[in-house]
Amino acid sequence: MSQPTQSTKLTQRSGRWRVWHRWLSLFFGVQMVLWSISGAYMVFFELSFIHGDHLVRPVAQQLPVTAQPAPLNQVLKAFPRAREITLQSTLIHGSMVPTYKIFGHRTTQLINAQTLERLEFSQADITAISNVYYAATDTPKIRSVEYLESQAPSEISASLLPVWQVNYDDFANTSFYISPRTGELLTKRHDFWRGFDFMWMLHIMDYETRENITSWLLRIFILGTGVLMVTGMVLLIFTLRQKPTKVAS
Repeated sequence: MSQPTQSTKLTQRSGRWRVWHRWLSLFFGVQMVLWSISGAYMVFFELSFIHGDHLVRPVAQQLPVTAQPAPLNQVLKAFPRAREITLQSTLIHGSMVPTYKIFGHRTTQLINAQTLERLEFSQADITAISNVYYAATDTPKIRSVEYLESQAPSEISASLLPVWQVNYDDFANTSFYISPRTGELLTKRHDFWRGFDFMWMLHIMDYETRENITSWLLRIFILGTGVLMVTGMVLLIFTLRQKPTKVAS
């Protein structure tokens, strides 16, 4: 009975490693493809584009020439707990009105700089303010305007509530989120941002909050991918060590 040759032993060993490599490829290979696709998407687009900076035009905060705001000491008397006060102009009822923004310990509010009355924005005011910010076209087309008070969509933080959501009928399905207290643009979203957020979820493997970059699932797959690479290198070594079979003439 002939003894197995060195080449036969190498073939048997490489066969066992090849089985492991195939199973690891089946289990971890899909995630490697997802890492490649999601990484390519996130690298391809500029962050400023993903953030939607191109959708917003700068809004001048110049006060009307005829503005006569109340003295600051009068404002402090009416709002003794104010930590910071800024004077600005705000679009209300179709015209720019001088306003004071009052920063408190937990909240921020907007008051009329002349009467010191708290300002409230109607849906028409929010729509007009949003259109002033909107830079994609000079004739914006709004799909819907909603006041979100108790449940935030997954694309924004619940800490922004309550907030006005203005949805535009454009190529990227842009959404502006406007503060009901100050009329400021808090954040903006569009389909390319939503795609980035989805790819980020696939990349870090956090399918709930999309924030945890050190989850055990991610660590396990990183370790498994490393083992997959090791088995591939071992198979390469076995392949290089095997002598080519001579064909008898």
